[in-house]
Amino acid sequence: MGDVMSKEELFVEKLDELVEVYGEENQEGMKAALKACQDEFGYVAASHQEQIAEKFAVNTPIVKVLMKFIPNIKEIAVEKEVVCCSGPRCKQNGSFEVIKTMREELGLNFGEVSKDGKIRLSSQNCFKNCKNGPNVVVNGKMYEHMDKKKVKELVKEIHK
Repeated sequence: MGDVMSKEELFVEKLDELVEVYGEENQEGMKAALKACQDEFGYVAASHQEQIAEKFAVNTPIVKVLMKFIPNIKEIAVEKEVVCCSGPRCKQNGSFEVIKTMREELGLNFGEVSKDGKIRLSSQNCFKNCKNGPNVVVNGKMYEHMDKKKVKELVKEIHK
């Protein structure tokens, strides 16, 4: 049974492969490592950021900055991931009011996590579901034709 590798060991092995393919100090390699970590663990913990920095021979703050430019990379795991569409078609259909209401009801701005660590609010340029916009996605489930009233109902469900 000693042949079974843990997720952590597999991740370190993946990092070694990525460094071999991309080379040290390579941003594309670090992005691939962040995505691999996100895929494996659901988030990129501080310890993983340090591992990535060490393997790619950069300082950890460089990895942290890089994370800010990749919207789907999360630093901590949350129970509810709320994503509002901010694309042009949804804007035409009233997403500004949807986004404003969502921020007010959750008490969060984009990129923020609730004080209890359970909810993260973010935006995405387009979900490719324009005809049914404005759209909001919660944990991968699409909510269509959103308006102020529907947002308030959805937030009540999120808090359950």
